[in-house]
Amino acid sequence: MQNSYPTRKISQVVLGFLMWTLLASCAPVVTSPLPTPTAPVSVSTDSSSPKIIPFFTTESDPNQLAILQTLIVKYQSQRPNVEVDIVMASPASRGRRLISALASGADLGIFEVEPTLMPQWVESGYLLPLNDIVANIGEDDFVAGSLYAQNGQVYAVPYAVSVYGLWVRKDLLEQAGLPIPTTYEEVLNAARVLTQGDMYGIALPAGQNIATVNYFSIFLWQNGGDYFTCDGELAFGQPQALQAVKRWAELAQYAPFGYSTWSYREQIDAFLNQRVAMSMYGGRLGVQLEETHPELSDKVTVIFPPFGDIKVTLGVRNRFAIAKGTKNQQEAKDFLQWLVSGDQLLDYDLTVPGHMIPPLKSVREKALVSPDPFSSSHPDWIHSFYDWSAYANHPAMNMGSVANGQFQRSDVVPPWAWEVFGTPGIVDTMLQDIANGKIPDQAWQEAVTKMEQAVATWKSMHPAWKSEGCH
Repeated sequence: MQNSYPTRKISQVVLGFLMWTLLASCAPVVTSPLPTPTAPVSVSTDSSSPKIIPFFTTESDPNQLAILQTLIVKYQSQRPNVEVDIVMASPASRGRRLISALASGADLGIFEVEPTLMPQWVESGYLLPLNDIVANIGEDDFVAGSLYAQNGQVYAVPYAVSVYGLWVRKDLLEQAGLPIPTTYEEVLNAARVLTQGDMYGIALPAGQNIATVNYFSIFLWQNGGDYFTCDGELAFGQPQALQAVKRWAELAQYAPFGYSTWSYREQIDAFLNQRVAMSMYGGRLGVQLEETHPELSDKVTVIFPPFGDIKVTLGVRNRFAIAKGTKNQQEAKDFLQWLVSGDQLLDYDLTVPGHMIPPLKSVREKALVSPDPFSSSHPDWIHSFYDWSAYANHPAMNMGSVANGQFQRSDVVPPWAWEVFGTPGIVDTMLQDIANGKIPDQAWQEAVTKMEQAVATWKSMHPAWKSEGCH
């Protein structure tokens, strides 16, 4: 490891799970510069110099790390009394590691907050309000639904929106005389026909992790179901949910052996390594395909996932929060505001075009006309993800978005998200049980009972809680 940057690189002590990385890259070329807002004012309890800002991220793509390092160097050249200390973890383990870090008294600094933990962490006073950052950037510039607010305060600001589609091998479909799927029945038939030899029809993770919950949620919503209503009543016990479970189980029989323990990474690799003909993911899969198997690029396309009749898909709003107990609040706010605005945000999001969609309208406009080679080669992929962001929903952020056969995203957050969707959670356990042979009806009914109990327990401990309802 070369210590060529004037910063502590990736610390070997914070959280006990870190890696060292040094990469070289060039930041994307930008036309006219975007404005950087005035810095917020807060407090600092650390009198030492330089001021250390822990920065917790799961964005481990080599190009992303290289650009992040470049941006940190640029920032530190303007503020030599600040050091940004990068901490890494995987998306699947993020929630558990955040909890462990908090319990050990570690300074989390700036971190990618786990959606299932947000309500409890706000309630427990772990997060720093970020209203001043939003005001300085300009609240109207943020895409609707991208900020995380609770009790009138903003506690997490976005750096990207990731929308999920179904990647398909159009060459294999053509060879089999099949159309590109537009309905669940066509997806199911394609998965069945294309499962032969070493090739499987589709990758569907069924491990005890958030990837399993997220992908199944698309089945649930598209078939007219939801987990909860806007008023916080259980909706998962309705027939639409059982239909979604059965459709998932029916399709999953064409997934590769071992999928019952899979998360994001395994199903991405299965597609890249030509083990499956279809796989769910965001724009990153296309970028990795171009980097590792460019010969497949013309044989692949991405479509809106057709698992039901309602147009809705998974959308992950990637957000940063600041730990209320961090030693250098003012410096953390200043750096975070700088990173998630202007050209810095554009450079960072363009490291994975189509996957990291800018949450600021001003930056999004520039990203769409970016001259980077990938965007120029696959404008159809890029524009699809941008268009689909209007139909993005998330199980731990939006309850009651699907009702009466229609999707209208609700920004009402289920406050019991961790109890239901945490890892291991009720939904991923249900799906893993089905993958391992349990009858779908039985697994679903058990999940409904567990969900009822979890919500009832939470409500008994929060008798004053009342949902804001749908708007």
